[in-house]
Amino acid sequence: MKSQWEEKWLEDIEFLRENLIEKHKNLFFNISKEEFDSRIDKLKSMIGDLDYEEMKVEISRVVASIGDAHTSVAFPANKYLPIKFYWFEDGIYIIRTSEAYKNLLFKKVIAIEDVSMDKILHELSEIISFENEYFFKAQSMKYMQVAEVLYGLLISDSMDNIKITTEHNTVKVKTVNIKELKYSDSELPLYARRPNENLWYEYLEDKEELYIKYNYCREEGNIKISTKIVEIIDFIEKNSTYKITIDLRNNLGGDSKLLEPLLCYIKNNPRINNKENLKVIIGRETFSSGLLNAYEFKFETNCVIWGEPSGGKPNCYGEILRFVLPNSKFSVSYSTRYYKLIDDDSTMSLYPDKTVYEKNDRSHSHTRDFSCELE
Repeated sequence: MKSQWEEKWLEDIEFLRENLIEKHKNLFFNISKEEFDSRIDKLKSMIGDLDYEEMKVEISRVVASIGDAHTSVAFPANKYLPIKFYWFEDGIYIIRTSEAYKNLLFKKVIAIEDVSMDKILHELSEIISFENEYFFKAQSMKYMQVAEVLYGLLISDSMDNIKITTEHNTVKVKTVNIKELKYSDSELPLYARRPNENLWYEYLEDKEELYIKYNYCREEGNIKISTKIVEIIDFIEKNSTYKITIDLRNNLGGDSKLLEPLLCYIKNNPRINNKENLKVIIGRETFSSGLLNAYEFKFETNCVIWGEPSGGKPNCYGEILRFVLPNSKFSVSYSTRYYKLIDDDSTMSLYPDKTVYEKNDRSHSHTRDFSCELE
């Protein structure tokens, strides 16, 4: 006889199956119905052997197998490593820490709980929804920070203290809750300085250039994006500033239409709209509506695009809605529309005109920012 706990998980899993099949625009574009049903049945058979954190991971594994970066599970996370990881060309490094773990700063990570980075990345690739390597590079660093994920994947047997091994030392790191997740005030590169503002700008006097950072395609409380765009245009007009950089490298999406007034102004201003003066930066977190905005600049202006290939795939499913599993309350996003931005469906990213990767320059304490060095 199944326990009440098992019955609730069975109800959630069946609810997941039925709603994804019913609501997703085209659930079986990448995985067959037989394979999907087989994964659902396997998960049901495992319920009695899994604890709560393992169930989170295994439900994510099923959803990730669909192969749609916009269709994913958002489950509650309560314990985090007070560490930010970044995947550079030569490996994974710690780029921010709380004050207590500053000795780990800028160190290359070799293992977590004696599990190699290669093994950890393979495990994460099974539970993260992504469509190209660049988005996986971005998302995996966030998942790796969550203690429940490391526990659910059987990488760590504790969610309170987790061992991090770098090329120089091994440290037991105490996890914290989201309210306690604070980092030391080390100097940050320009693009990372105001992460909680959806749209902001700064005039770089030494370059006589206006730098515009667009982090989210959504309104910011009572401050309208349209109001900020009016401010930006007013600044340009009053100061005769025609050299513009628009940074979309961390823009994961929202409503692509919000940026239209700025795009319209720029494309109709010939002093800005030329290859010498207009630059757009993209990267591994340029995704969804952030990617749509990048393509609008590519197609409608004379900009030069710099940075890394985008995390978003040009032709993809998107326009997400959500449903909530009845018992666990996990939120599941699913795609309701197919976007076709280019003719070639096999193209995995928007590739920049000039590829520039984030610099792992420890002599500069990770403060160098190529957006300040574009020529």
